[in-house]
Amino acid sequence: MRIKINGKEFEVETATTLSQAMEKASIKQGGVATALNGKVIPAAMRDKTVLADGDNIVIIKAFYGG
Repeated sequence: MRIKINGKEFEVETATTLSQAMEKASIKQGGVATALNGKVIPAAMRDKTVLADGDNIVIIKAFYGG
């Protein structure tokens, strides 16, 4: 099935979790916020959140500065 992560398309297996998709995209779990189809997904739920074909994931990395 096809999903998008920050606008880039990925092909993943059926029943892939958000955590697995992040790993496939080489995105580290720490220091990021995740949203699935416009809904915030807490870090504790990434392993339990199963993706569906066409899902759109947005990942925002935290950074320091001012």
